[in-house]
Amino acid sequence: MTALPKIRIDNRNKTFRLDERFIRRLVLEVLGIIKRRGMGSLEVVFLSDKAIRPLNRKYRGKDRATDVLSFNIASGEFGEDGFFGEIFISTDTAVKNCAIYGTRLEEEIALYVIHGILHLFGYEDYTKDARARMSRKQEKVLERLCTKIDLSKVLMRR
Repeated sequence: MTALPKIRIDNRNKTFRLDERFIRRLVLEVLGIIKRRGMGSLEVVFLSDKAIRPLNRKYRGKDRATDVLSFNIASGEFGEDGFFGEIFISTDTAVKNCAIYGTRLEEEIALYVIHGILHLFGYEDYTKDARARMSRKQEKVLERLCTKIDLSKVLMRR
């Protein structure tokens, strides 16, 4: 039996209240769908655009806010299999993208969780072909996810 990962949810953008237990379940469902439940630890951090911008500048060289950033670290310190992942999500960007793409906020957040997890496991979006591959995988995971859980419980505005 594969050990479940340790999942930490950290909401630093106080504009939104998150259902942390539900986000944890969302992460576990996504990991199950992509058959990667055996990782060590995963932290999902929700930030404002102001807080994610310096991270995007430092690690990607882009001086602007972004929707999601992912980092994985291989080290014996973290979890049984030595894998530790961090996903940073901007809830501010999620709100803006809802208006642009006509999506619900819950769907945007779920998409960012999926996107971040896929990055942790080698999916990239730096070229047109890689972006198309990742987009197809995201949509498949989101479709399967929606058959399992009601995304309306992800978060709500304060």
